Amino acid sequence: MEYDKILKKKKDGGVRMGTESAWAPVALRRADTYEYERLLACLEQMGADLGLGPAHFRDRRVVIKPNLVAAMRPEQAATSDPTLLSAVAAFLRAHGAGEILVAESPSGIYSETMLRRNYRACGILETAGAAGVTLNYATDAVSCAYHEGVACRAFSVIAPIAEADVIVDLCRLKSHSLTRLSGAVKNLFGVVPGVEKFEMHSAYPTMPVFSEMLVDLCAMLCGAHEVLAICDAITAMEGNGPTGGVPRPVGALLMSASPFCLDRAAEALIGFGGTVPTTEIAAGRGLCPPRADEVPILGEPLAALAVADFAEPDSSRETAGVRFLRALPDFMGGRFARFLRPRPQIDAKACVGCGVCAASCPRHRIAVVGEGAKRRARIDYDGCICCFCCQELCPHRAVRIRKNPFLSLVH
Repeated sequence: MEYDKILKKKKDGGVRMGTESAWAPVALRRADTYEYERLLACLEQMGADLGLGPAHFRDRRVVIKPNLVAAMRPEQAATSDPTLLSAVAAFLRAHGAGEILVAESPSGIYSETMLRRNYRACGILETAGAAGVTLNYATDAVSCAYHEGVACRAFSVIAPIAEADVIVDLCRLKSHSLTRLSGAVKNLFGVVPGVEKFEMHSAYPTMPVFSEMLVDLCAMLCGAHEVLAICDAITAMEGNGPTGGVPRPVGALLMSASPFCLDRAAEALIGFGGTVPTTEIAAGRGLCPPRADEVPILGEPLAALAVADFAEPDSSRETAGVRFLRALPDFMGGRFARFLRPRPQIDAKACVGCGVCAASCPRHRIAVVGEGAKRRARIDYDGCICCFCCQELCPHRAVRIRKNPFLSLVH
């Protein structure tokens, strides 16, 4: 599929709209509960704020792309809430959508078995029927050329997403150990099928180039499809997200036609403004404004819902040492910075030797050693790219982030 041939006239990824501002507006509403009727009312208010009419999605293939990164319960705040997904489906039907498909590719093998496992664990399976949505179990993918890409010019994308007219990017607001923020842009990495995500981590091993690739992917999808991004910040995840953090009530929902503008508002909501690589890259390409105060906010003022002291991931906690690392990325060919950067570390007391981390390592630098009850994971740091996939996917939270003690000496 040649995505360049079906790009919309808006060459900037489809994120600018015909409003008084050049930037796509973000609807922001207070939401402090997952009670269905209140969620639906909130979504309807935001849709009205953005000017979505009752027939907006008529005769169009609508695919909801949730965040089902791992088989985790909704209350753990790592995955999309099933009640919110049901409310989103009702909102879409009220705006003309017919059949609504839910499609996601969790980390790991992209198979019907894995999809069923995640749908069930995340609470989506039991609510799908009542919500009137169809769950995708097909596992085919489409190769999509994107010649406008900066870091990546071809992506493998799960077929339901490639064939959609409208993609509803349903994300949960989380901190992220690699990209600092997991929002609307990062959520779309889930359209890359299964273990090919690990290959992408290996092909784009540093945080800057990986972030460039994520912006390419999002811009490609926004250019070839209509995208409606909805961010669940009712209960976010702070700390070592996207799976190892802790729930943090924020009490907000966000909606926008632009994942980039939504993320710019979302990062400001939790005090991460100007520090998220994907958003800074997007701003440099003209896909979102340089500052959150340039995003048109509709509904609640951003300052009224902003939270203080939202915990950063250990890997990027702002310290003098982290700023020191940023200042010398190319010193000694980058070897010194790589030596000093935070690394994943196996917690031997928590590790049960299940092997999930070894299977998810893009560079195959993790092995499970020992016998019986003494089986434990071991990381070979020679070649480790510190992508934190092992931490993200460990079901026992047995992977910690270790900082080089030298950084504590930098003031």
